[in-house]
Formats: sequence, structure tokens, C-alpha cells
Amino acid sequence: MTMLVFASFVVVLGKSSYLGTFNTLYGTDSKTLDTCNTCHGASYSFNSYGADVKARKTALGDLTAALRAVESWDSDGDGDTNIAEIEAGVFPGNAASSLPVEESTWGKIKSLFN
Repeated sequence: MTMLVFASFVVVLGKSSYLGTFNTLYGTDSKTLDTCNTCHGASYSFNSYGADVKARKTALGDLTAALRAVESWDSDGDGDTNIAEIEAGVFPGNAASSLPVEESTWGKIKSLFN
């Protein structure tokens, strides 16, 4: 029983260090994205953004490089880049969490005609 608790504790520490790296890189500490839900969905499975970061980390061997590598991607397929969503404080792995209209690509196009 003691070993099981210890093993679970080690896993949680590993995940929180990834979140700490994300928060340091993007200045999201104590903000909306300061949560495991940024990369994980139900039952701590990876959401689309988390899966992209994991794949790049496996390929590159470095979490910061992996985070930077997927900034220009649209992991959740909502039409906005991961970095645009992160900067707006919305979840890059959840298409239902999208940029305010003014900050979206459509909002920028629309503003050209106003």
C-alpha cells in the first residue's frame, strides 16, 4: 500500500513539473491555463494539444522545444493557432474554448472592412 501511494506521488510530481515549464514559458501561472486540463482531458488522457506536445517531446527530447514547435499548429482544429489561444488564455486542446471574435482570424478579417 505504501509503495502504491509513493508511485502515485511520483507521477503527480512529473506532471506538475510539465505544467510548471508551460507556466514559466507562457506566463500562465495562477491564470486560466494553470491546470492539467491544458494538456489533458477526461481521466488524464491527452487532449489534442497534449498529444501534439507529447509527440514533439518524444521526437525532440525537450519539453520547451516541443512546446515551441507546436505553437504555430492548430491542435484542436478550431482555426486558431495554439500560441494565439495560449496568449488569449483559452485552451489550445479544446475547440469549444476559442478566441473572442475580435482576436480570431475571422475577427481580424472583419476588422479590415469596418
